[in-house]
Amino acid sequence: MVRKKDYFKLGLYIVLGTGMLLAIVIILGAGRYFQTAYPLETYFDESVNGLSVGSPVKLRGVQVGRVAEINFVTNIYDLPHTHEARYVYVRCEINPELFEEMTEKEFNAHIERETKRGMRIRATSLGLTGQLFLNTTYEDPKNNPPLPIQWTPTYAYVPSVPSTLSRIEEAFTTISRTVSGLKQEDIESIIKDVKSIVGTLDDFMKAEGGKEAGTRILGILRSTESILARSDKLLGDPAAESIIPNTASILKNVDRITEESADDIIQTAAEAREAVASFKLATQNLSKTLADPRMGEAMDNIAPTLDNISQASADLAAAVGKVHTLVNRLNGVVASQETNISSILEDTREIMLNVKELTDEAKRYPSGILFGTPPSKPHPENN
Repeated sequence: MVRKKDYFKLGLYIVLGTGMLLAIVIILGAGRYFQTAYPLETYFDESVNGLSVGSPVKLRGVQVGRVAEINFVTNIYDLPHTHEARYVYVRCEINPELFEEMTEKEFNAHIERETKRGMRIRATSLGLTGQLFLNTTYEDPKNNPPLPIQWTPTYAYVPSVPSTLSRIEEAFTTISRTVSGLKQEDIESIIKDVKSIVGTLDDFMKAEGGKEAGTRILGILRSTESILARSDKLLGDPAAESIIPNTASILKNVDRITEESADDIIQTAAEAREAVASFKLATQNLSKTLADPRMGEAMDNIAPTLDNISQASADLAAAVGKVHTLVNRLNGVVASQETNISSILEDTREIMLNVKELTDEAKRYPSGILFGTPPSKPHPENN
């Protein structure tokens, strides 16, 4: 028989156990509300089926946060009915402890820099379960531009890229559209052409010409193999390792010289253009001159003039010959009278010296030249 005290104890145990269970659930669940997290948002232009609140956000396989909210962009921002209104809004909470305890301002600046470098978010499947998580990757920014948006994001913004499944579906859709665009007659015509080409190749290879072509192709392949072997041997030479650095250095020097001489090259090109223009103008003027009827008359008068010039040249040559003969004769006379000429020159030199002495004497004692001997020198010591 159960006593009343046993009922009281049983009820007390149930109440205490339920209270402890609720306390544990509240403590574990509410701990997230007291944890600091940096918000981050992104947008998807595709289905996010399988993504839910609480799904992990990973960076290269490391969980850095969780999905906090999934909604439509039109419920977050006031937008007109445009294509952007169909985007799916996803807000994430990032654990700051994994980012060296950055402040929220520093975190936002870091996300902006990394976004320019190619940081993107892709919805990735966990496996066969169909659950999705957000995987942060780095893609080529040129090939993966951000989605066009007409608003300013409230939090740090990382653009998204289509998921792998979405890309596969798009590829299959493109192939399906291409195949469906082909008509039955086109397919039969293509198959017929392919069979015709294969048959022609088969007949050609069985003929003598085909056998000869096959032999030549084999010879070309052997030559190619030999060339590749030689190239591999040359590239394996240690001396070949310095070719690329030396070539790079030469190209760098050429580039530097080209940059330093850019002004001179431009000026030379301009002068060359001016010279070509002047040459072209001179050619045009020459063409006009030659086309002038008076030029023909001048050419007819040139022939007698050239004859006169030829005759004058002959007369000039004869005169030069006579002058040459006269010079030779003068040389002979000078050679025969060399002694007399030397004596005359010596006498002339003495006469000039005497004249110079007489001139100096006349400058010192002019009266002595006219009246006789010069006056005696004064002797100051006798006074």
